[in-house]
Amino acid sequence: MPLNNLKSQVERNHDARILGHLPYNEAPKEKLVLIEPNIEVHMDMRDSLLKMREEAKKDGIYLIFLSGYRSINLQKDIFYSLKSIRNQEAAERARVSAPPGYSEHSTGFAIDIGDANQRETDFEPDFENTDAFRWLIKNAAKFHFKLSFNKDNKYIDYEPWHWRYEGSIEALKVFESSNRKL
Repeated sequence: MPLNNLKSQVERNHDARILGHLPYNEAPKEKLVLIEPNIEVHMDMRDSLLKMREEAKKDGIYLIFLSGYRSINLQKDIFYSLKSIRNQEAAERARVSAPPGYSEHSTGFAIDIGDANQRETDFEPDFENTDAFRWLIKNAAKFHFKLSFNKDNKYIDYEPWHWRYEGSIEALKVFESSNRKL
């Protein structure tokens, strides 16, 4: 194979992942809105997120928001501090937490959701066994939300609590590369 063809093939196959995570820009502060104390999200997703919670409540499901926007600096602290505390190598830590600059949370379009009736499942794979998760699987797409890290993800551990918003042009652009079949 000629060198220039090999180079273009390598460029097509390279998607800028680091430890399985794609890079994301940090949302501008002026595009973030507070939805609960200490939880900000991108303004494009606010109304859909709150409407989804209200619709779930009508069905007897009480969704709680655990985490939204995270600055790249906060993600840096989370990634490196927990890596050190847990004596983990970077690749091991990246299975459960994105390196700084590679978290969907920094876009403002990601939300971690829990079940108010089963708080012991917060940030746990067992969240998939809750009524809240079953409701989300059936209904989240109506509100433009998608499960980010499913069981088939070969890079990142399954996170049934982690959902991302894809209901605006800006959100679609942000997640375009992760939605492509690479």
